[in-house]
Order: sequence, then C-alpha cells, then structure tokens
Amino acid sequence: MLLALVQSADLDRKDYGKQHLFGARALITSMLQDTSMSTTNDPAVWLCLGVYLYWDMCTSFLVDPCEPQALNLFNISNAVHRMGDWHHPMYGTCSGLLLIIANVGRYCRQILDAPQKRNLMHEAVLEAQLTTWKPVPPNPGLGHLYEAFRNHGLTFLYRARAHAQSSCLGDPDSSEAQEHLIQQYAEETVHHLMQIPATSYYLNFQSLPLLTAGSELTKSNHFLRDQVRDRLRAIYSLNRLPANMLALQLLEELWDARDSGHPSFWLRHTLQKDWRLLLG
Repeated sequence: MLLALVQSADLDRKDYGKQHLFGARALITSMLQDTSMSTTNDPAVWLCLGVYLYWDMCTSFLVDPCEPQALNLFNISNAVHRMGDWHHPMYGTCSGLLLIIANVGRYCRQILDAPQKRNLMHEAVLEAQLTTWKPVPPNPGLGHLYEAFRNHGLTFLYRARAHAQSSCLGDPDSSEAQEHLIQQYAEETVHHLMQIPATSYYLNFQSLPLLTAGSELTKSNHFLRDQVRDRLRAIYSLNRLPANMLALQLLEELWDARDSGHPSFWLRHTLQKDWRLLLG
C-alpha cells in the first residue's frame, strides 16, 4: 500500500494507480477474512486498513463503476466499527468518516455515469451518516480537517445529485435551497482549511477538499478563491506532487466557465479531460 505514496508523484494524468489500489483491496480483503478477535483487534491490521481507507476515499470516484469492485464493504464496515476512535498515525481518529466519504465518491461516480440509477434512499443514508458523524479530534488542527472532510462529502453528494437532476424538471425552490447548501458547505470548507497553518503536516490532506470546495466558489468569492490558490501552491511547495498544480489548473478552468455562465461539476470536467488525478 505504500505504492499509493509513490503513485502520487506520477506525472501521468490518466493513472491514479488502479492496479495498486485493487491489489490493496485484495490484501485488505484477505486480512479481514479472519474475523477472530485476535485479527480484527490487531493494531497492525488497523494500520493497514487506515492507509487503505484514506486511499479509497481519494480514488473511489475514479474507478469506473462497470469494473469489478472486488470490495467487501460489509467486512470493512465491521472492521472500521471495531477501530472506533483508535488513533491512526496518519490521520488520527476519522476512520469512520473516511469510509463514508469513499462510499459517497462511489455513488457520485455511479450517478454521474448513469443518472437514472439514482437511489434516493441511499442518498438519504449517506447524507445522514455525514451529518451525524461525531468527530473526536486529538487537536484543533485535525478538528478543522475533519470538518473540511465532512463538508467535502456533503458538497460532493449535493453537487452530484444536482447534476443528475439537471435534465429533469424539479422544484425550483428545492434546487435553490440545494445550491445555497452547496455554497455554504464550500465556503465553510475553505474557512476550516485556512485555520490550519501553511506549515502544518495536515496540508498533505487538503488537496481534494480544496478542489471540491473551490470549484463551487463564485466570482464574488474572489478572496476565498485566492486563498485556495495560495493553499494549493503551498501544498505543492511542501510535497512537490504535480497533482496539486493540476488541481489548480482545473479550478482556473472551472472558475472561467462559472464566470461565463456555464458552471460545471468538477468531477465531470475532470473525466472529460480524461484525467484521473490522485489528490490527497
């Protein structure tokens, strides 16, 4: 699973490390097949599972829904439940949230490719899971990061839903309320991330929520747009991963389109460019 770290530095915009991801899935599946207490409560298993959870959150929406997923969500969910608030050395105590957001990403990609496959019950469950998840941050910086992750998940879900609804005649009041929520969560995401110092290790986890939130900022949010630009550049200065500057390029294109009256869903725009960026 350490190959995920190597993959992030790859210059190929079409390669997010799918084969490595699927290999990690097979490894996790094998590790979790033994449901004995000695295995499922093993910190070494939790360590590996946590790395996979973060990787899955960052890539679940890049995997073509038509491909065999080879994913046992039942076993993974049980293992995450056993982990509880165990402090993972990589990201702290948000394992449950990472799993929820990974599932949001899978669903958003599904309805982007096939809007007719919307599942209102599943959407409601995902939304409830995101809004009711209780953070137990070890420090204020992680607290801000967790709230940014939560808002990223909600913004992602609402935008994918709005995109799926776009070809249908819906309730204009409902659509307006949904857009208001998207703007609210996007702005809150940026505010939370800006509370984390630009010298913090936690910058390494900010690229994906910055892209999701940044893509929703309007022309009137020029100050927040500048903050997103500066933060992505700071992240690149910290880890030198090309995907961060490509994310900024995507945002500039999305902002130009939005300012011209043609807003676009960031995931759709990314896939249309045939990019599969591993952010985070």
